[in-house]
Amino acid sequence: MPSAPFKFLHFAASLRRINKRYKLADQKEVLVLESVLSAHAEKVSFSVLDLILLNEIASQATLHSVMSNLITKKLIKAETSKEDGRRKYVIPTKLALEWLQDCSDLLCSAPQK
Repeated sequence: MPSAPFKFLHFAASLRRINKRYKLADQKEVLVLESVLSAHAEKVSFSVLDLILLNEIASQATLHSVMSNLITKKLIKAETSKEDGRRKYVIPTKLALEWLQDCSDLLCSAPQK
């Protein structure tokens, strides 16, 4: 049985394969997608402004680009608020939820001690 560090390397390689399947080549995309999915799971509205203000991930311009890339890859979508047409909310797509399930399945299938 491989030692713990090698188990981690195997897990990390498997996670990269999942990300590649969903065309997630950039870690910033993964972090933004995780933020959108986390807000969705907590049933918290997540606006485009909230996304753009994630300055711990990247600059505003980069985050806007990442958001556009994730929309193009059909992992998130932006919907206009019904109450205020000037606001847009970011929500995960079915494909994003599938990505999350694949990642969760990988974690759950990791051999236990």
